[in-house]
Amino acid sequence: MPYKIRPQKEKEVAQIQVVSRGQALMESLSERPQLIWGGIVLLVVIAVFTFYTQSTRQNAEEVAWTIEAEASKLLHDPPPLPKPIEEGDEDVPLEIMNETQRIEKSLERYAEILAKHGNTDAARIALFESANAHAKLEKDEQATEKYMAFITKYPESKKLVVLSHLRLAYLEQKKGDDAAAIDRFRMIYEMPASDNKDQAGFELARALEVSGKDDEAKVLYQKLSEDYVETPWGTEAKARSLLLSPPQVDSTEEESATETSSETPQSDSSNIGSAIGSANTEE
Repeated sequence: MPYKIRPQKEKEVAQIQVVSRGQALMESLSERPQLIWGGIVLLVVIAVFTFYTQSTRQNAEEVAWTIEAEASKLLHDPPPLPKPIEEGDEDVPLEIMNETQRIEKSLERYAEILAKHGNTDAARIALFESANAHAKLEKDEQATEKYMAFITKYPESKKLVVLSHLRLAYLEQKKGDDAAAIDRFRMIYEMPASDNKDQAGFELARALEVSGKDDEAKVLYQKLSEDYVETPWGTEAKARSLLLSPPQVDSTEEESATETSSETPQSDSSNIGSAIGSANTEE
């Protein structure tokens, strides 16, 4: 006797429950319209706040970059030439800043960016350039502080971090701390992604050479000359390598050179003797 399969009603019940819940929610909202308006107001407030924040940040970036452009011009461009004096303006004093005054003025502008617009991307450049400005003025302690602050605050700026380390190493050499400079040059040279690897390597080799570690310096000069054939630092490393380890001269070439050098004076002396003899005969 065949069995009669009863249809499953669970899905229909579930659908009925979903619909009923949706209807209940709509009925609840319709009974309390203030919830709907509250949600709309909240969305509007969020949108306005987001727009205001983005707009404020964009304006701050524009202002900061404008100041940075002015500071960069003061720091890197030479002083402008004086304008021709027009008739009637002979007594007007010319206000032309010298290089030192221009650098000091650029520091003021960079400080303004860091103080008022410290969260902008222009502040990153301002911090690095202010370190360069202090170095130009030979204010080594201030320059060191700025470079270290940049390395700490912007580790993701790989290229500028490497440049900061390089300039710190030069400042350490200037101060006489050769051991610290060698360690820093070595650190830069061993960085996996360094755009100044050849420069750091050469400066490391030169520092090792100066400190009396000629063998280590020779090996490094040779490696740099092979790894960086087309760069100025690689070319200079090759020259230093040849100077410290001149190529061996073949023994046959040495004998030939010795024979040639010994024959040349004899030939000259015989010619001189014959010339003196002929002069005496004429007398």
